[in-house]
Amino acid sequence: MLASSALAGDTFWEDRKRGYFWYDDPIWQAPRDQDPTVTDQPVMIQPEGDASPDNYSYEDLFDLHPDRFEVVIDARLKHAVHRPTEKNVLRFLEATDVAKKKSRMMANVAGYVAMQNPRLTGESRYPYSQPGRSAYLQQRSKDIQASLENFRDRYAIIAFNQAGCGHCEAQDEILAHFEYLNRWAVRRIDIGQNPALAAKFKVEMTPTLLLVSRATQESQIISSGVIALDQLNKRIYQLVRLMEGRADPQQFYHMDFFEAAN
Repeated sequence: MLASSALAGDTFWEDRKRGYFWYDDPIWQAPRDQDPTVTDQPVMIQPEGDASPDNYSYEDLFDLHPDRFEVVIDARLKHAVHRPTEKNVLRFLEATDVAKKKSRMMANVAGYVAMQNPRLTGESRYPYSQPGRSAYLQQRSKDIQASLENFRDRYAIIAFNQAGCGHCEAQDEILAHFEYLNRWAVRRIDIGQNPALAAKFKVEMTPTLLLVSRATQESQIISSGVIALDQLNKRIYQLVRLMEGRADPQQFYHMDFFEAAN
């Protein structure tokens, strides 16, 4: 009896086909003294009618400020999706065509300005042509090899591995080749047999390579996982520059010969 009375008094039950939380989205109406074409707020398209969200011509679009143009092209896209007539889709495609042409114009000017201001490009430091790339790679290799030779008596490598680690075996082959070519000291540590040493250097996975300074005992991680010989050489070079105070982290990827030439 009480349940029946409670249900009879609930007004939501009378409108149950619409759902308890169902409601209509508010429709934006522009004030009479305001231009209803385009505003800085998201445009609400009226459900009735097919009025365009703006009155800009194709030529007018070229002179719009980018912030206003962004509003216009977004409104035209929504209008074309909402009412995909030929006219509405054409107006949206006109806006996208203007956007592409304006972008192309800016890119053309940027290319010319960069050409006339070489300091703003990376061509002198990172050449794009194949001959330039070849010269860069040769100089980089020469710089790295000289550094490895100069600092092999001041630094050493600790290689952490463990039994049954296939990746460790792959890394050890690369490391053995590195030893042969550069005559660096490498100490191999099994973390299963030396857990305290692994904990000291905060090593949790294998293979892990550390670069250690003989003078200060400072260490830096070279890699966690298998890396190729070229990357091993390059990372040691970069870390040595950092640990020697010749570079800071913001210059980590710089090369000495670039800094000397620029």
